[in-house]
Amino acid sequence: MKIIASIVLYNPDIERLSLNIKAILPQVSELIIVNNGSKNFGEVIDMTKEYTDISFIDNEENLGIATALNQAAVFAQKNDYNWIITLDQDSVAPENLVSVYSSFVNEKKIGIVCCKIIDRNFGERQMQKMKHEVEEVPMCITSASMMNLEAWKSIGGFPDDFFIDSVDFDICLSMRECGYKIIRTNDTALLHEVGHSELRYLFGKEYQIYHHSPLRYYYMIRNGIYLGKRHHFVMRAVYRSLRLFMLVMLFENNKITKAKMIGLGYWHTLIGRYGKFIALKFLL
Repeated sequence: MKIIASIVLYNPDIERLSLNIKAILPQVSELIIVNNGSKNFGEVIDMTKEYTDISFIDNEENLGIATALNQAAVFAQKNDYNWIITLDQDSVAPENLVSVYSSFVNEKKIGIVCCKIIDRNFGERQMQKMKHEVEEVPMCITSASMMNLEAWKSIGGFPDDFFIDSVDFDICLSMRECGYKIIRTNDTALLHEVGHSELRYLFGKEYQIYHHSPLRYYYMIRNGIYLGKRHHFVMRAVYRSLRLFMLVMLFENNKITKAKMIGLGYWHTLIGRYGKFIALKFLL
């Protein structure tokens, strides 16, 4: 089985991206980089001149993570690849990622293989819940996951109208609804960071506070409910969105702007407006 890796770029940190490329390229046959309108793409080209096994797709504007991932998957299939590893621009893959994943490529009905995710903000505390070397899980993030391209094609790919946020959860739910499994191997791990997260406690319960931008919260609210609509758990999705809104109002700064963007996310979900949000100055 041939395995290709992909990285989607949006104004990347060049030094971290260089580490990312050096970590993954020796493990795969080829790397496809999709540029989503990065202002420093010229620096990326200069940094990668020494490599011969990198291909590029250059989007003049940011088309969103879903479209970029679909572009990478189309490229992979056209070049006879069976599996694609999807990486964030700032997440450096462990050196044993592909060697561990390779043991799953001939198993039937596996849609995605993923690894442990260790949040840089909280260390290895999440690992306590992982009791087996290999587990079937309901969902995973796209970063450092390996996707079965046949499964990707059979479900119609990533949902372009999400743009960003919940893209990874939608693909997992769609695959499971079509009979594919999401497998996590705990023999390798990715250090990952979600915003500038911290833990806060409310009524004796622990909650993760993200400190995202107002625009990011717009997408989280809008797409979270849209995800519920697509996969038949809309009431649960609305509850989660209200809980997120409450936590933002209690523990984060810039509350007024974030509240406006969250409200707009609810409105756009109600009227069915998806895709890329065109920023309004009075909101941001």
